[in-house]
Amino acid sequence: MTAALIADTFISLAAFGGLAVLIGAIRSFDAGSPLTRRFLFGLRVLAALMVSRVLAWWTGLFIFEAATIISAGLVPLATVLLAEGLLRRHAPKITKWIAAGGAAAFTVLAFLPAAVDPWRLVLLFLYQLVTFALAGHMAVTRERTSLSKAENQAVDRIALSLLLILPLLVTDFRSAYVDLPVRLGGVAILFLCWLLISLGQRAVSHRDTVVSFAVLLAAALLGALAIGLENGFDAAALVRTASVVTSAALLGVIWKDSISLRTEQRRQSLIRHLAEDRIDDTLGFLKELQNHPLVEGALLLGEKELADLDLAGIKALFAAQPLLRATEAGGLAQSDAEQLAWLLEKYEATHLMLVSARPFRLIALNMPSVSATPGAETELKVAQRMAFLISERNARDD
Repeated sequence: MTAALIADTFISLAAFGGLAVLIGAIRSFDAGSPLTRRFLFGLRVLAALMVSRVLAWWTGLFIFEAATIISAGLVPLATVLLAEGLLRRHAPKITKWIAAGGAAAFTVLAFLPAAVDPWRLVLLFLYQLVTFALAGHMAVTRERTSLSKAENQAVDRIALSLLLILPLLVTDFRSAYVDLPVRLGGVAILFLCWLLISLGQRAVSHRDTVVSFAVLLAAALLGALAIGLENGFDAAALVRTASVVTSAALLGVIWKDSISLRTEQRRQSLIRHLAEDRIDDTLGFLKELQNHPLVEGALLLGEKELADLDLAGIKALFAAQPLLRATEAGGLAQSDAEQLAWLLEKYEATHLMLVSARPFRLIALNMPSVSATPGAETELKVAQRMAFLISERNARDD
């Protein structure tokens, strides 16, 4: 057992973990579309490559060595298929022949004895390099106007990952003439997983992703440098340490982003309730709204509950500001501020909103400060406006 083998194994298993997380995230969105199937095929090929080569290193069994060559030969074909799906056009015939022919050839070459190396590895490297270059050319020369903004963003991010994958790919091809401290293909795959999983976060730009990666890489390198200096590592050990730390950090970020995507998908937002709840009856809509976790326990206040107040003044206040927060009381006229403070204190509320003018109805709710995010506040405004519009429509119909 060597230090290089341990580092290679950790990086490959981390890449497998990142691929597994990404596959789960993609399947949860839309596993049935043709483009998703192409994505999943490519990711599964990469996952099979990572697992088979780890098993080949640790067992030395011929079947795993053959599986590694077959998987590596399928990667270029999966790349071309994915490029066709993303660009919504067929690859040139020469590109198809190279990708399909190479995959078939290495399925056969995989079962030849190890004596054919290093020539088999050289051919595999050239095949991957040429096919990646052809797929990259398809992406660069595409007609941007024929694709949506989201599609162009996906192509750009995959093309960006190729800029990192191609140079790091060389480190995976070891021979008697080239013996680098660690294989870095797994790090490139982890970066690809990060770029792809960030597609679900539309607010994250290319620049944000690249800057985040630069910060993560810098932190990992500084951490590895500190470990290396403390333990007196040589240059090779320092490279291995930096690669392992970077892989671990990338896997952690990928897992965190996947949790964020699943949380967003499950989140019972008010917007979702507005889309699904009944809108033919004001009281029915408000009753369903009261069951929402964000505003659970909200109270419906009619003119009877407001009888102790200056009702005309309250109506004028909420006609001007349909949604009021406790923090806004200081900016109101003294009489309005006093009435608002009284209502908030009596009903232990943080927000009051107008939901109906005829008859006059308010909702008092308590939204803790930790829940009152900008997104939640915006959803609350939309809910208020929707309730008010429903009440106005019902009033006209009556």
